[in-house]
Amino acid sequence: MRGEYTVEDLVKMGLTVGKNFNPQLRVTLDPSHCWLITIGDNVTMAPDVHVLAHDASTCIHVGYAKIGRVNIGNNVFIGAGSIILPGVNIGDNVVVGAGSVVSRSLESGHVYAGNPARK
Repeated sequence: MRGEYTVEDLVKMGLTVGKNFNPQLRVTLDPSHCWLITIGDNVTMAPDVHVLAHDASTCIHVGYAKIGRVNIGNNVFIGAGSIILPGVNIGDNVVVGAGSVVSRSLESGHVYAGNPARK
């Protein structure tokens, strides 16, 4: 087991984080690909949010993993238990409802929820 990483540890490994980042309990920021994650200013992630910059679930079936940048804008709230997948851009002033799976980029200024997350 790799154990838990602090935000400070992940920043040393390449994570980019703006001002006033508020990660709640058990937030996971993909430690093996954290240099592909950028988080803006005034971002809150509720408990149990996962931000993934890689997805190795396809390796067995197609022989490769999906790897992609994740950019989270300013003034964003991501609800409890949400999953942000590789290759996603979340605009500014966005709310992501609890339990959402964000598999596509989200435009600024809207509320999204569901699996997959929709406006």
